[in-house]
Parts: sequence; C-alpha cells; structure tokens
Amino acid sequence: MPSQGDGARMVDVFLHYLRVEGTRVVFGVPGGLLHPFFAAVERDPEFRLLVTKHEGGAAFMADGYARAGGRLAVCAGTSGPGATNLVTGVAVAYSDGIPMLVVTGQAPSHALGKGAAQETPPEDIDIVAMFKPITKYSTMIQGPARMAHHLRRALRLALTGRPGPVHLNVPVDFWEQPAMEDWFEPSTYRPTSELFDRRAVSTASRKLLEARRPVLLVGSGVGAAGATEHVRALAELLPARVATTPRAKGSFPENHPLSLGVMGIAGHRAAKNALLSDDVDVLMTIGASLNETTTLNWHPNFRPSDALIQLDISVDRIARNYPVDIPLVGDAQTIGIELIYHIHRLLRDGEQPRSLWRDAEPLVHDDLFYDEPELRRSDATPVTPQRWRVDLCEVLPHDAIVFSDIGGHMLFNVHDLQIRDDQRFLLNLGFGSMGHGTAAPIGAALAAPERPIVAIIGDACFAMTGMELLTAHEYGLRVIWIVENNQMHGITWFGSQLVGERQPMHAVRNRKPVDIAGIARAMGLRADVVERPGQMQTALREALAEPGSSVIEVRVAGHISPPLGPRAQTIAGFRNQ
Repeated sequence: MPSQGDGARMVDVFLHYLRVEGTRVVFGVPGGLLHPFFAAVERDPEFRLLVTKHEGGAAFMADGYARAGGRLAVCAGTSGPGATNLVTGVAVAYSDGIPMLVVTGQAPSHALGKGAAQETPPEDIDIVAMFKPITKYSTMIQGPARMAHHLRRALRLALTGRPGPVHLNVPVDFWEQPAMEDWFEPSTYRPTSELFDRRAVSTASRKLLEARRPVLLVGSGVGAAGATEHVRALAELLPARVATTPRAKGSFPENHPLSLGVMGIAGHRAAKNALLSDDVDVLMTIGASLNETTTLNWHPNFRPSDALIQLDISVDRIARNYPVDIPLVGDAQTIGIELIYHIHRLLRDGEQPRSLWRDAEPLVHDDLFYDEPELRRSDATPVTPQRWRVDLCEVLPHDAIVFSDIGGHMLFNVHDLQIRDDQRFLLNLGFGSMGHGTAAPIGAALAAPERPIVAIIGDACFAMTGMELLTAHEYGLRVIWIVENNQMHGITWFGSQLVGERQPMHAVRNRKPVDIAGIARAMGLRADVVERPGQMQTALREALAEPGSSVIEVRVAGHISPPLGPRAQTIAGFRNQ
C-alpha cells in the first residue's frame, strides 16, 4: 500500500490499523483529553462508539466482545479517573489471555510535567506504569511520527502467542497532527502461532495410543484456539475420557459419554475420582495452566502413573506446577490436527489403540452424576439453586453463549449447569472479578448478535455493575440476565462459616430486600420473577421472544450453601502457613 500523504492525521492512521484488524466497536466513556479520538470514531461510518455507564463496564464489555467474537476488542477512557477506572477490567483480560487494545488520554505534550488537569505523566501519577503489570505492552506515544510503530508492536503482542491486553497512552494534541505512514498489512507485522516440535508431537501421539486409561484435561486455551472440535475428535479416536477446567466448562460437551465433567472447584466427582486416582496412566492437558482452582490447591495425586503431556502456547506455563514428561509448546488447534494425523498414520501402519475406555460403560450424566441430586429434583418453594438450573437446561438454546459472574451462583453454575452441543460457557475465573459477568455479555451481544446471550449472575454482582443494563437497553442489544437473588454475598456468607473462627459474617447480608425485577423494569427492561420449580422454562421462552434485553429474577432458598468446600479448605490452609 502506498505511503499516506500529508492529508492524513494521526487518528486516521490509528483507525486504519483497527479497521484492517477487523475491529469495528470502541467501548468507553468520552472525555476531554481523549475527545479527538472519540469524535473520529463517532464520525467514521465503519465504527460504532458504544458509550458505557462506567469505564470499568467498557473494559468488561470489550473483554466479552473479544471472548465471544474471537477478535481484538478496543476500550478507551480519558486521562486520570477515566484511565484508572479501566484497570480492573484490563486485569481480568490479562489474567485470562484476552486480546484487547486499551487507549487512554493524556494532557497535551507541551503541558506534561506542569500539573495540568488530570495529567498522569511518569513524573507524577504514572498511568503507563499502572498498566504495565496487567498488559503485555504499555507505553506513552511520544509523537505522531512514532505512533504507527508503537501501535503495530501493541497489536503484534496482543494477538500472537498467548493473547492479552496492550495499552497506549496518547497526549491529546497528537491525534489531529499530520502523520506519514508506510502501511503494513497484518501478515507483515505479526506472525502466526503455527510452529511446533514435530518430534515431541510424534512421541505424544504414540504415548496416547499406547495408554490404557488416557484422560484429556481441557483448559480455556482450547476455546481461544478454536480447537474444541479437534479435542473431541482426538478423544473419540483414542478413546480418552475428558475433563475440563472450571473456566473451560463446556469446551467438551458435558452430555458426551466420555465426559468426566469439571475438574477443580465446584467440579464433579467423576473428574476428581479419575484424576486423583492411580488409574490414569497418561494425562494430556490442553491449554490448561494447572492452577489452584483446577488442581484443588495443587493436589499431589494429580500426576498420572506413566506420563503427563502438557500442551500450551506459553512456554512459561509448561511444568509451572507439575513435572512434565512430554511438553508441547504451540497453538492447540495446530498441534491437535497434527496429533490426529500422527495417530491415524500409526493406525494405518497396524498399531492398535490400547485404551480400556472403548469397552467400559459410558458415563451417564443424570442427577446422580451431581452432588445433592435430591435438590436437583426438589419441588420446594422457594426454588432451590440446583432445581432452577435443571429447569433452565431444558429450554436453553443449543447455541446459547452463557456468561457466569463471580460468587456463590458461579459455583452452582459450574456444578449444576450442563453445557451441551454448541453452547458456550464464559467465566473470568483467572482474576475472578465480580461484575464482569454482568457487563461483558453486552459486548458479546455485539460480537455474536445471531446467538442468544444469557448471563447468570448474583444479586450482589447486579448491585455492583447493574447500571450497565441501561447501556444494553439504550443500544437495543439482546441479553437475558438471570439474577439469582438470595439477598446476600452468598460465597462470603457461607465461606465465613468454614474458615477462621467459623462465624458467619452478617455484614454481607442485605439489610433490606432488593427488588431486582423492579429495578430492571424502571430501567426499561422486561422483567420476570421465578420463585417456584417449573417457572423458569416459561420465563426463558418469553425472554427469548423479546426483541430487547430482559431480566429474570430468581428468588431462591437462601439457606442452601454452594459447593465451596475445596475453596474454603484452601483459604484455611493459607491462614495456617
């Protein structure tokens, strides 16, 4: 592409690079020190500027846009508080490996260091330094001529290797200054992640084919790499039983006869009994970092009897917590294809799979697969947390994208929802920020408007970021929020009775009842209340028929504890160290 002439401003060059990367939405709250950027986005017919109620919501929505759409997202905030309000959402994206470009405003270049309003320079409140620990790249643009260099570097880092957020801080006077640029196409400034060690893949293929009881542990990297179908093909080929990490829940269909369910916090007995037993001889982890929430506080029995194979795009995550026999560094889809190819070649050469799972009884995922099956079948009123999720699964569309926020409801979601077929389950368990599962679905509704977006959140999460429901209503976006209302911070209420002095923390219970449905109606959203078994099916069908957003408030029995035992034991263990 020829060099851009003198007529181009820095903001024009900036938007061109966003355009060729496929980005069409910017989430943020406009402000003076980033006004030229926001104004240019609003004027450009190819872009959509979505103004949120808080910059934290903008970062969460950008994160949801990237998770659901599989592409770069952009969020922006003006200098000072606009920038600092983005921090938590950016930290969530960094923890979970979500590609995001963060743009923040800055005082004019000629005023830096003089104490301008909302100035955040290195000499004072250093906003670039604030973002460095939670991004792959954070820098201040030093002039229009250097902007494209820094932007390309930021995009390269955000979108290659393990993805993540990047941050550019821009003095307000640079945006409309002239900028010369020799254009780079994306393929010329960022490489693909398709390299791998062919010898290691060959060794892993033979080890899997020779395994008697192979198990695959699927992490969230599988979804990020678009490798879910490849993992399923590999599992069925061997055959191998499959568990997922909590954050990767549903990456392997949970009604599949090879599914062990979730391994880790709020997980399933079948997964725990398999992975912590001596039966598994070969365990292959795919895109899973083997962190605390997956390994039940790094349980020593997690190692298989013969070989641990770990596949991850980040070499730093290989053998971080357990010694690895066969490391596979690279993209999960690329290596998955190669593994399947090698195994098929071995089969053509006369090798036979030795997996005993082929003749074993298939796993049955009825109520007895779960803890407390009687509560899943209960006809009690108020409805139990387990029962309404069973009701939900009856009518949840086959292509729904389901978000979970953080709290006691999350543990029920991980354990009692069954994610099947083409459904997706999205959870920010890396950083574990309340409010993400409330706001992020709005970004997902923009990225995947053809799919039903359902968010299962708690009443405390709604109270924290619920004003962003106004954003969805204003822009005509379709999200269904299911708010489990037990009038408390449930995970803290029940958890406080399991650690320390084992005394309940009364401060986390609501002093006065909160009418979630009433608040939602005041915002202009359709709202229903579910209190009894059997009501969820009708409520969800009616919400799905609505052209706009809806809220379903579920008033549950507040005395039922979520499945948080292993997490409570972990906290207690930390206190005694």
